Parts: sequence; C-alpha cells; structure tokens
Amino acid sequence: MPELPEVHTTVVGLQSVLPGLVITDIWTDYDSKYFYGKDHIKDPAYFKQFKKKVKGKKIISVSRRAKNILIHIEGNLTILVHMKMTGHLMYGDYKKSSLAEVKAGLDTWVAAKPGPLADPFNRFIHFTLSLSNGKTLVLSDMRKFAKVILIEGDHNSHQDLDLLGPEPLSHVKSWQEYKQIILKKPNGKMKQVLMDPYVIAGIGNIYSDEILWASSVHPLRSPSSLTDTEWKSLFKQTQAILKDSISKGGDSLSDYRNAFGEKGGYQDFHKAYRQTNQKCPKTGCAGIIKRIIVGGRSTHFCPLHQK
Repeated sequence: MPELPEVHTTVVGLQSVLPGLVITDIWTDYDSKYFYGKDHIKDPAYFKQFKKKVKGKKIISVSRRAKNILIHIEGNLTILVHMKMTGHLMYGDYKKSSLAEVKAGLDTWVAAKPGPLADPFNRFIHFTLSLSNGKTLVLSDMRKFAKVILIEGDHNSHQDLDLLGPEPLSHVKSWQEYKQIILKKPNGKMKQVLMDPYVIAGIGNIYSDEILWASSVHPLRSPSSLTDTEWKSLFKQTQAILKDSISKGGDSLSDYRNAFGEKGGYQDFHKAYRQTNQKCPKTGCAGIIKRIIVGGRSTHFCPLHQK
C-alpha cells in the first residue's frame, strides 16, 4: 500500500499540473454490489451523482492527509482518493480503446505514447478524469480496492479524515511530543501502534519496519517500555526515513508509480523490510533479519540489535 512518502510524491506531482484545469468528463468501470447504497463510486447510483457534481468544475489544488489524496475543486468540493493496496494516480496522454478493441481483449484505457505510463503495472485503469488540456488523470488499481468519494463542504470534518492522528513530518515537532502521541496506546505493540492511522498518520508496513530497525527497537515492545533515549532515536529516525524516501520518490518494490508513471527508488535502500534471512546491515551487528507476523502483517527486524 502506498504510504506517506508515496502519497506525498504523487500529490507534489499532481499539484504541479492539475490546478486551473477543468474536469470535462468522468469515467469508471467500478461496480460492486457490496458498495450499493454506500457513498462510493463503486455504487453506480452514487457515481451518477458524483459525475453530475464534478463535471465542468475547475481544479483548485491538490493536498494530502495521511494516505488520502485530496483534489480540491470549485464549489467547495473535494475528491478524496485513497489508493489502498495497489492503486496509483497518474496524469498524461491517454486514449480510450474502441469497443471492438475491448472485445478483442485490449484494455479500456491505454497510454497514448511510449514511456513510463505504458509500464504494464500502470494498465489497470478503473477511473478517469478527462481534463480541459486534453490530458487525463487515471487511477490504476490492479486489485480494485481503491476508494474514490466526493466530499461537499469542509473536508477536514469528514468522517474519513477528522479522527486521523497527527502528521509525523508537519505536525510533530519534538521527541517529547512524539512520545506523548504514541503513548496513547501504551500497552500496544510498537509495530501496530506506528501503523495505526488514528495514532499517527501515514506510516505503514514498510516504514514501521525501517523506523524500528534504525531505532534499535523491537517491533513487539510496548510504548510504555521505551526509554527517553529510545524515544529520541525513534523521533529522529521517523523524520529522517520518511524524508529520505520522499527524496527518492517513494518506494516501488510493489505496484507504486508516481503521478507520471515512474518508479520511485527507496526500495533499493531497505535495511529490514523484506530482507528476511539477510545479514543485518547495521555496522558491527552479526544478526540475521527475521520475519514474524504482527497484527496480521509481515514484520521484518533484527533479533540481535533490536531490543
């Protein structure tokens, strides 16, 4: 699942191209009976109203809250996109295949030119916004888990956003503040607490493993057991690792691609995540990276230096 650095990277890319453009058309092939009667474009009735309200509106700006992309448009409206497990938003030149091409097994939407957008990982397109400059914003979502809804009015008070925890980069200014935030779940497991978006926003499976490895904190430790020295390290490494991944364009070990269909580079710098049975890269450590399951999620750590 795209985490804070990946969503941030996407938002920066979209903010550089979308403001001022008008949404001229909207398309989706999402349709799931599970979502019928719910506020979700996978309900055809909801999508019909979504399209009516969004078509013809100008895009004002693009922002992020936790792992949610927020596309702000005219009329005090916000399109919320949560990319979930395999989704990513991309902008560029696309064309819609003819009915005959679709019947012949071709994808409904395809990149109009060779390049990153034509990457096979980018071809699972299930939602599009056609734009006034002839470009298209598309959502590629292989497993079809992504969420797209329309928020009317103050987006900050919407149920998908109002209970989220603080942003680790922009809201948390000191290790003492970080400590108090995480201690909202004093007896939880550090791995799970770091991944809880209602405690702190945007940290998922990749970065929780990397942060705990760099801080020498075992993923099963409870927040209440950490010393101030460990809290200082945890805060420092959280800031450093998230910023480092942003500088590298995010992590594309799995499906993630940025707003222009390009891979990020952070996957080449993992120290713990998916490094099972590899020698621990920490200087002077002779440990071997181990994998366990914590809260239903794969967790990678060094049993020697993470205490």
